[in-house]
Amino acid sequence: MHMKHFGIALLSASLLAACGSNPSQPAPGTDTAFGRLNTLNPGAQASIDQKLKVNIVSIGYRPTSPGQVVGPRDLNFDTMKQELPATYQTINRYPSFYGNNELTGNNFEFDYNFVSASAAFEDEFFKFLTDNGSEQAIVQDGVTYLNISSAYYNCQTTNSAVVKRIYVGEEETPLYGCLQPAGNVARQITGNYEVDGEKVEQWLAGNAGKIGVDTTEHTIFLINWYGRPDFKFHSYTHERADSIETDTGEDFGARSSRRTVAWGGTPSPDQNNARRVWFYDQSANPDYWTDAWNISSGDLDGDGFYDKRMPPIWEYGTRKASAAYAEKISKDLGLVTRYVGINLLFTPSALYRVALTPPDMPEHINVDFALEQGAGAVPSANVIQPQVAQERLSVLNPFVQWSNSLRTTALDGDLADAYRCFFPLPTDDACSPDYADPDGERFFQLALQEIRARAAQTPGQYNLPTYLFNDSDPETPNFGLLGQAVNDGVTGTQTMTLNFLTPDLNGLGYGFTDTAVHEGGHHLSQSHPHDGYDSERNEDYGPSGDTWFVNTGDEVHSVMSYNNLAKVFGQFNRDAQYRYLTTAYMTNTNAILTLTQNAGKVDGVRSAVQGADQTFQSAVNAYQNRQYQRAAQLAHSGYRAVLDAARAAGVSVEGYKWYDRVDALNTQNVKARAVNHMRPVQGPTQRPEETPALRAKRLAP
Repeated sequence: MHMKHFGIALLSASLLAACGSNPSQPAPGTDTAFGRLNTLNPGAQASIDQKLKVNIVSIGYRPTSPGQVVGPRDLNFDTMKQELPATYQTINRYPSFYGNNELTGNNFEFDYNFVSASAAFEDEFFKFLTDNGSEQAIVQDGVTYLNISSAYYNCQTTNSAVVKRIYVGEEETPLYGCLQPAGNVARQITGNYEVDGEKVEQWLAGNAGKIGVDTTEHTIFLINWYGRPDFKFHSYTHERADSIETDTGEDFGARSSRRTVAWGGTPSPDQNNARRVWFYDQSANPDYWTDAWNISSGDLDGDGFYDKRMPPIWEYGTRKASAAYAEKISKDLGLVTRYVGINLLFTPSALYRVALTPPDMPEHINVDFALEQGAGAVPSANVIQPQVAQERLSVLNPFVQWSNSLRTTALDGDLADAYRCFFPLPTDDACSPDYADPDGERFFQLALQEIRARAAQTPGQYNLPTYLFNDSDPETPNFGLLGQAVNDGVTGTQTMTLNFLTPDLNGLGYGFTDTAVHEGGHHLSQSHPHDGYDSERNEDYGPSGDTWFVNTGDEVHSVMSYNNLAKVFGQFNRDAQYRYLTTAYMTNTNAILTLTQNAGKVDGVRSAVQGADQTFQSAVNAYQNRQYQRAAQLAHSGYRAVLDAARAAGVSVEGYKWYDRVDALNTQNVKARAVNHMRPVQGPTQRPEETPALRAKRLAP
């Protein structure tokens, strides 16, 4: 989601009204020109305040005895609570970069319910793990072979001279053995008992009622198996159909680097009674994804800053020189709960405006694939499935019509010259030196002409421009970039997605379909589960520095994750999207009411507004009951009723068209808040799609 760094241009007054310049809460029972309204309020930014109950369940930890000092491995809820937020206000992250924070209208107050599981529940749960896993470690010639991160932990290095890789039988997943164990680890890992993460999530969701926990509420299970007599060194595996790449058949779930310490967010078939579960197990073998295996190094990405990670639980409370020295697990679990569970999964901020074209929100979205085919590149039929991508994207707004189109153009001439300006990254801008964007302005201008023409040819539908560069040149210095979701560089409005495929990337198991869904998810509002925003602290952050550990957010069922273990939008994605849509439909209805008043057409619309006001009240009620899809469906219905009535009465309602508002801006307008790293910063910022450290994880074996 690399963004274009242009300067600021002011939005029109009507767009500001539609997008949330007025953060006031609509007053219940407001007298308006349309009569007395309970939910609608002409011209106002709609907002819904929700008191969200969050269950935090301890399994295997013991509370500190009264009067005793809190031990380094004790989960003390009072200590943990100090790290947790009281509230959250979601924003549109990239539009907020260009001015003040742009609120989505989704506001939360958290009611934390701390639960310590009973001994009987713990016994049953750990028996479930024992009964449903299998030992994958083997011993050969006195060396224990494990998954990749466990071997790295034992050796405290990735050096292949001391970490030996072997293949066993017909298995495609290698095992790794440490030939020279490190002396500073608390204990060597001697086993790798693998349990399917999704099965664990399902067991927890289905059995939590035994300890009084309702998992249709947002629930985090904090697991500690360590210290019990039945403890096994273990990890969570994800070898399921959903981990197989759609176009190439590459099984990412079989990769050793995809063994995790956490999982959750699998979408529920019944959205009115959806389960909302995420578990985090610090007694599992350290995961590759967060570098929890590395307890020896401070700066993991070489940027000069200490990188905070969460080592395995047995590292806490030792006197050895490690990353856990002088740390207590209660605080760390609080940090994971806040920065991952709350901010990134349960109540994330939107990347872009979900309204797309306020105040005339689209009723027909066309995924407009433009395949730029290199001569000799892999055949397009092998790397893109437009209908599959459309179906997966449509879950983000199932209330409107969806379609797709595919056209193919040769990747040559001016187009090829513009494409080459993207690489290498980063680079001096030899292609467009007068522009702020160092890696794509030339193509942006070519695409802008085409997008304008396509819009004129297809009135009545919103085109989601999806460019697919199918390169045949093995020398292209792409280095692993799969895609970007680009904004206009003026208002933070989404414009198009760019998707890249080279012979190397295809050889590593990638096609276009899954990438197009991921980048399309960005375009429609979704953020990564490893970077986001903390509203109380006004802090934008990703996996680096003090928040390196937030890569744990990728250990969730979501196509927005980098680990390729899911191909669809998970429960947390859907919850967030439907919440954004509910308030967006209400906000844009309010904008239409103002347009109606300005046009002097109130009498012809009043009856529809009264009916829609009741529909929106039903939407708010469903929202408060966590029936978010139902809430968005009702809000869409109320919005359409008012929009149709306004147009029938002769009111002009025009949507914002970014491609008619973009002009030429130069480097003097670069915004200094843009960064090229993932460390926490104050205020919303723009970041690269990925850092070298993130890319290395995605491509890991």
